Amino acid sequence: MNALKKFCKSIRRNTSGNAALLVGLGMPVLVGGTGYAVDTAQWYLYKRELQYAVDQAALAGAWARGNGDTGTGYQLRAAQEFDDNISVTADYTPVDVASLADWDGGTQNSVVVTATITVDLPFSQLVLERPTTVSVRSQAIYETVPAYNPCILAVKPSGDKAVWFNGGPNVNAACGLGAVSDSDDAVTITGSSGTYDVGFVVTAGTVLDRHDGFANSDVVENAEGVFDPFEDLVPPNNPNTQTLSCGATSDPWTADETETVSVTYSYYQGRNASQAERDGTITYSGTGTSTPPNDPPTTNVGLTYSSEPVANTQSVTGGLYQIAGSGRDSIWEQATTTTSYTYSNVVYSPPTGTQQPGTYADFDLACDTTLAGGIYVIDGGSLKVNASYSLTGNGVMFVLKNGADIQINGGAAINLSAMTKNELLAAYSVPAISSDAAEELAGMLIFEDPDSAGSDTARINGNASTSLNGTIYMPNSAVELLGSMSGTSACLMIAAGEIQIGGTADLSTFCPPGEEIDTFSVNGGTRVRLVA
Repeated sequence: MNALKKFCKSIRRNTSGNAALLVGLGMPVLVGGTGYAVDTAQWYLYKRELQYAVDQAALAGAWARGNGDTGTGYQLRAAQEFDDNISVTADYTPVDVASLADWDGGTQNSVVVTATITVDLPFSQLVLERPTTVSVRSQAIYETVPAYNPCILAVKPSGDKAVWFNGGPNVNAACGLGAVSDSDDAVTITGSSGTYDVGFVVTAGTVLDRHDGFANSDVVENAEGVFDPFEDLVPPNNPNTQTLSCGATSDPWTADETETVSVTYSYYQGRNASQAERDGTITYSGTGTSTPPNDPPTTNVGLTYSSEPVANTQSVTGGLYQIAGSGRDSIWEQATTTTSYTYSNVVYSPPTGTQQPGTYADFDLACDTTLAGGIYVIDGGSLKVNASYSLTGNGVMFVLKNGADIQINGGAAINLSAMTKNELLAAYSVPAISSDAAEELAGMLIFEDPDSAGSDTARINGNASTSLNGTIYMPNSAVELLGSMSGTSACLMIAAGEIQIGGTADLSTFCPPGEEIDTFSVNGGTRVRLVA
């Protein structure tokens, strides 16, 4: 017994072989974990391919349904798209089913696609003695998205205050406004006054409306597909060098001149004229006193002057003539003729200029100007119209290059209309322009070259006499809109990098009655998206 006890104690104290024992005990867990990992990887591969296939199938079915397919047409499109996107799982004969479903309060406004396969996963089959089912599901909705064609559009791709209302302007532009910017506060109203009946607001970003100015407008935030409709256009050129000039006139003033003549007489007494004049005037009413003429005033109509005529009086005093007496009692007479001029119907006709198309280093008007039809390139200067002058042109386009900007000051009388397709084709006779290019450029009134640096000081401050018919496109500039302006023969559209609308703005007549902007910045149609 003692020998047995000693043997047992020696075995108890011996630790050799413990590792083998632990490995033996843990082997089932190790083998099971490895098998489960292999099955999981295989299952994930199958599920990922099936999920992608049903996602594409749901989108395809939704597109078909949204575009007017009825009956089972959407199911056919879903099945085709599903079959085109399976590869590894094709050998397991997937079962896919497409059906209509309700979504977010709508009725049958989505397509649901499910798919299943049955596979033998090695470890699961060994342990469970049955195959594994892999199931996936996808749901896509379809909805009609309206197209938007705003007449005020900020085209910079990011940043807040792309369209900024500041100071309480009166904005009754029912033709709408938009902003390509996808930033927060892309469209911003600050201040606490003003009216903002703009029809609609659409932006890829969000709207900051501090006093509910857009309460009566359709506001669409985080809109998809808001774009610059002019970004692919190439501005035309006109290499003919021109210089801005005004027609000279030496007599720009006209008036009716009234002439009034009066004569008065003075009398002197003395031995001779010198002595008499030295002694001073006397009162005399004797024989020989002259009677002043009493002729009525005369008026000369439409006289011209080099400067503004001003009422004036001119007096001419004659010499002394003896009319009576002799010696020291001689009487001498002196006549003073006074002529007065007054003016009525005074009219100033400023110099006028007729400009020809071409390239100008600057376009700062110094007189009333009429433009011949064609393309006017402003290279580095400014298209500037001051309040005292007018600018008229039919069938014209201004192209701003190398940092050129626009400055229209309040009070200026402006009537400009953009070129038509046929006018562009005629202007581009050498070199020729394609019909498609002319079609795209038609209606462009002011076109800032996309390669130009742009300006932060561009300003349009119009009035009731400011008619701009066409599109103003300044993609790199910040444009400030003040005063009022209108489109009288065609709608006015302003598309710029940034647009600030100030407190004196009144943008109520951008489009004449019955007209609308025909350039879209958000394409409408059917939109589909995955929701589950």
